Amino acid sequence: MITIRLLGGAKKAVGKPVIELDRLEIQVSEILTFLQSMSAQPRLLEPGNLIVAVNGMDSAAMAGLATMVKDGDTVTVLTVVHGG
Repeated sequence: MITIRLLGGAKKAVGKPVIELDRLEIQVSEILTFLQSMSAQPRLLEPGNLIVAVNGMDSAAMAGLATMVKDGDTVTVLTVVHGG
């Protein structure tokens, strides 16, 4: 089981704070596609608008969208706040 924690705008876009995904392995890009498919506001879940952490480590510092997530991992998805 993979736990996906949604914070900020990501939680608002999906409508849930936590999703349990019954997969043994999945890429970050596939998780984002899955979340967009269940969102009324998929634009909020575009990769450029998000920080995605796997077990507390920013996936951008790993393999980016190709980062593999495994059974037992926790993925945290947080929307980036842009100033203006």
